[in-house]
Parts: sequence; structure tokens; C-alpha cells
Amino acid sequence: MIEETKQAAGIAGALGSLGVDGKLFLAQLLNFGVVLFVMWKWVYTPLLKVMDERSKKIEQGLKDATDAAALRRSADEERDRIVLAARADAKQIVEEAAVNAETERVAATARTKTEVERIVTQGKERLAAEKQTLMASVRAEAADLVTAVAEKVLREKLDAAADKKLIKDALKDIA
Repeated sequence: MIEETKQAAGIAGALGSLGVDGKLFLAQLLNFGVVLFVMWKWVYTPLLKVMDERSKKIEQGLKDATDAAALRRSADEERDRIVLAARADAKQIVEEAAVNAETERVAATARTKTEVERIVTQGKERLAAEKQTLMASVRAEAADLVTAVAEKVLREKLDAAADKKLIKDALKDIA
């Protein structure tokens, strides 16, 4: 124990030679321990808790942003797929409409051609019938005319000059 006292005195002497008062140093060390305990209990621990909560919120925000980016990419892909499908459907509809229009055009052309042929055929038949009627009428008139001329010629058959004069007169009467 004496030795301990000597060591303490030696330490105190060594600290004393440096200008450090042992009692004051001990009081300062005790004050530092109290301040450290107060800071640890009511400042450092709550501050760590708040920082941990903030770190968790930041991590959750980053995770949510990553999820949102994935959802956005998925939505963009879905939109692109839908747009491509809509374009394909629109192209198919346009092609079907073109085919239907061509079919309808061909059918309308065929109907028109058939109608024109029918009208032409009817016109030809009417013309032929009118021609037949006119020819019959002309034949009847020619026959009547020949008969009238023949009657006049036979009634007045005198000589060749008189025949010519008679034919000219008959033609004048007919005209």
C-alpha cells in the first residue's frame, strides 16, 4: 500500500509537474462522465433512432421508385403491345375494306355490263321489229304502187312514149 501511495504520489507529482491538479482533473473527469452519460441517454440514442427511421424511409422510397419504374416499363410495354395490335387490326380492316370494295366494284361492273347488254339487245330487237314493220309497210306500199301503176298502164296501153308519160304522171301522183 505504501507503494501504491508512492505511485499515486509519483503520478500526482508527474501530473503536478505538468501543471495538472489531481483533484481538479478528477472533478473534470467526473463532470465529463456525467455529460457523456446525459448526452448518451437523451441525445445520442434518440438521434440514432431518428437516423435509423430516416434511413428506412429513404430505403423504402428507393424501393418504391424502383417498383414504380418497373411498373412504368411494364405499362409502356403493354401500351406498345396494344398499339401494335391496334395497328395490325386497323391494317386488316383496311385490307378487308379494300377487298370488299374491289369485290363490290367488280359486281357493280358486271351488273352494269349485263344491264347495258340487255338494253342493247332490247334496242336491237326493237330496231329489227321496226325494220320488219317498215319493210312490210314499204312492200305493201310498193305493191300498191306497182298495182296502181300497172292498172294505169294496162288501161291506157297505147305506145312506148305514152307508157313513159303515164309512168311519170303516176310517179308524180304518188310523190
